[in-house]
Amino acid sequence: MNNIARLLSLLVLIGGVFLSGISHAEDEYWEYTFRPGDTIWNIAKEHTNSVNNWTEIRELNRIYEGPDRRILPGTRIKIPVSMLKQQPTPATVIAVSGAVLLIRNNGEQEGVKVGTQLFSGDRLQTQKQQSVRLQFADQSELQIFSQSEVVLDKISHHQDTGMVDTRVRLNKGRVKTWVEKLKQDSNYEIKTPAAITAVRGTQFRMSSDENQISRTEVTEGLVSVAAGNDIRQLKDGFGIVAEIGKPLPEPVKLLEAPTIIQLKVSRTKTVKLSWAALTGAETYRYQVARDKRFRQLLLDRATTENSAELTGLEPGRHFVRLRGIDELKLEGQDAVGQFEIVKAPEGNDWEVIMTIGAGLLLM
Repeated sequence: MNNIARLLSLLVLIGGVFLSGISHAEDEYWEYTFRPGDTIWNIAKEHTNSVNNWTEIRELNRIYEGPDRRILPGTRIKIPVSMLKQQPTPATVIAVSGAVLLIRNNGEQEGVKVGTQLFSGDRLQTQKQQSVRLQFADQSELQIFSQSEVVLDKISHHQDTGMVDTRVRLNKGRVKTWVEKLKQDSNYEIKTPAAITAVRGTQFRMSSDENQISRTEVTEGLVSVAAGNDIRQLKDGFGIVAEIGKPLPEPVKLLEAPTIIQLKVSRTKTVKLSWAALTGAETYRYQVARDKRFRQLLLDRATTENSAELTGLEPGRHFVRLRGIDELKLEGQDAVGQFEIVKAPEGNDWEVIMTIGAGLLLM
């Protein structure tokens, strides 16, 4: 009987180890980057549901402290999501143009509409003249422009402390983000194949092209761009280009905002937009929306000319945003304006009432 009892105990022990391995294999992980003075013990106390998790976190990451018991700043560790005080919180679609495709984490596909909730692992794909704008739990927003693919790698929010962890992967295309000032220990980053851009509260644009070259352009605040072992601080009005396998170059000053000359409207309600040539600009991007925050884009196009025809517009107020693009394909500061298409007092003609400004519109 003693032999049978020992055999049963051994089987239970093996089964427990096996099940434990399955649990860890299926668990999702949150990544944390060590800061000066951090220890695994205080990380477990601050971020997980029990300070006693520190031993399991150490074993999971194969971290064994040296004689001075220090772990180098910049070291990244994985923590099972199931241990965290904060849990995943969905993002919400607040504006959409066109038939944007949503691919869920389980592979299911569906369309996107205002109010659609998005979760960690979801993927968004846009085609020509499509865009979508998301809002996260902390009110930060992300706009995804045409011909882009974005994956929400991690979106979570601690309701008690306000701490957030937002990690977005830009596989290709262009995005712009507005990040609220983050709480201590919060994280917001956008990753491309070439670089990672992290912020604490700012506005910036980011793109990744078919050659896996990424570009970051800061329009307000300060961001950190990391590629390999290189890190650059990027302040507002500057941009940087990151290429895989190459060190990060020095930041480049963005082009100034172009000067819009005039807006004219034809009988067909086509608006003619023209602007003065901008030194250093090889191309220009112009965008049109019905709201001053450009949440839902009607037009988003690029041209090498100093003018463009804005077609397909209905009567009413519109907002236009214009910027130059330099030889590095970094997009510069915005010139912004608004115009209204109205019926002329006499006859069947249309006319445009125009107000032009230079600089960035709020949100």
